[in-house]
Amino acid sequence: MCGRFKRKSDKQKVARVFEVQSGLEEADFAPGDDLRPQSMQPIIYTNEAGERQVEMMRWGFKLPDRLLFNARSEGITQANFWKDAFLSGRAIAPGDAVFEWKKMPQGQKKPKYEITIPGQEPFGMATVWKLWKNPKTEQWERTFAILTGDPNKLVATIHDRMTTFVEPPDFEEYLAPSERPPLHLLRILPAEKMHVRLVDSSPISKAQVSLFDSH
Repeated sequence: MCGRFKRKSDKQKVARVFEVQSGLEEADFAPGDDLRPQSMQPIIYTNEAGERQVEMMRWGFKLPDRLLFNARSEGITQANFWKDAFLSGRAIAPGDAVFEWKKMPQGQKKPKYEITIPGQEPFGMATVWKLWKNPKTEQWERTFAILTGDPNKLVATIHDRMTTFVEPPDFEEYLAPSERPPLHLLRILPAEKMHVRLVDSSPISKAQVSLFDSH
């Protein structure tokens, strides 16, 4: 899953990496080290004019019984809540790191890990957005969820779900309007492209990496 992420890249770098053509002046955002669901975040999508636009959207749909801030990549075209969004509301959320907490036996502290993609700063997280009526304000908002999928062998040692990333060569296809949803782009990012470290200690040692490689 993805319940926290970090964006250290500033507005200008985000605009450059994702080739933003519209909305940059109106989108008010800065780097953040602990970005959480229900916060407003910059989301990049293709607008009706065919331009790549950035817009501030709320992360997560607050339903009466739960908060939906992730969407499963598997079966998204059949999921009642998400299928229309994946057809017409595909977007990308820029980030520089995602955080995951390793499950531990009851009573033990859960270690926090930072996951990055060296060479992709910022990287692109696959998202979907749709209109949502805020029950507090009665106003319609553009709201997004981050897609997740099965983990690779590295992340599997920490969590049973992983953020779905869109790699730079695939940005154009993922964001472009299409009659057939680009399910083939919802791939599991290979472990060798990622780096994981404990947030409160030094990067993972070679011994620890060998343990990951054995899974």
